[in-house]
Amino acid sequence: MRAVGSCSTSSTAEVRNAAAAWTGRVNTVTARTDRVDVDALLIRPDGCVAWALPTGRDLDATTLVRALGTWFGQPA
Repeated sequence: MRAVGSCSTSSTAEVRNAAAAWTGRVNTVTARTDRVDVDALLIRPDGCVAWALPTGRDLDATTLVRALGTWFGQPA
């Protein structure tokens, strides 16, 4: 199981909502980090970043959902 993580409070609820259909296969976590270039990440099963939300950009849930579907199959 891998995680879609939100690094800022501005996108936390939106990221959780977009990933909700993959509950059981994807964990959502909120973390503090020294990184200033991203607000959220989707980590693939092999540990690489599959999707990132650059700092200050609005969430495009379509691209996150597409990445979730690619790496974790169709939503439940």
